[in-house]
Amino acid sequence: MRFKGCYQRAILIISCWWLLLFVWGVSMPITYALPLFWLEKNFFHNSVKSIQECELIVILGGALTQSSTMNPPNLSRNLLERVRFGAFLQRQTHLPILVTGRGSHPVYSEAKKMKEVLEEEFGATVAYCEEQSCNTKENAIFSFEIFKKHHIKSIALVSNSWHLKRANYLFQKNSSGIKIIPIADFFYANQKFETEFSDFLPNMSTFYYQRRFYCEIVALWVYYLRDK
Repeated sequence: MRFKGCYQRAILIISCWWLLLFVWGVSMPITYALPLFWLEKNFFHNSVKSIQECELIVILGGALTQSSTMNPPNLSRNLLERVRFGAFLQRQTHLPILVTGRGSHPVYSEAKKMKEVLEEEFGATVAYCEEQSCNTKENAIFSFEIFKKHHIKSIALVSNSWHLKRANYLFQKNSSGIKIIPIADFFYANQKFETEFSDFLPNMSTFYYQRRFYCEIVALWVYYLRDK
């Protein structure tokens, strides 16, 4: 009986150490840095100069908050990043803007709120407002109808860096004949993929970025398999 008690304690101690090592491993920034690098690496080189020949800036919808102190709903953090960068690009290039996205809010469309924020808070001008689409694929499909109607042949596609790979794939697939230059405000991954000591230390933000990667990679594989 005494031997059995010692054996159980040993198993418990070993299990605790393995659990600790597992939690340490999954919470290291390096676990999301490489996947994010894979999502972002094809778009590092795109800049304001890259879109000088484009005819339109397309800003993809993201999500609205359910409530806001200012005037519910409001733009989510990720969508605000896209809108702010789209306004910056218009100031640099003087290109017209298309906002696209119905979203899931029962009353307000993402596109309408994006247009409101762009014009009232950033001083930008929105030329087209697409309010039918509920996901990135539909963003591409319904935006393409506007491209055809107005004879647009090249666009700057604005989204968050981690979303560009999927957005570019879907727009390439559903916007035949359109030149697409995906562009983002900033990138989370290091362009040369250089690591630091802190990349191997636990960090709570790791789980946020891992969630982004897994959502994107699963969605990409779903679209790849459907198209095949």
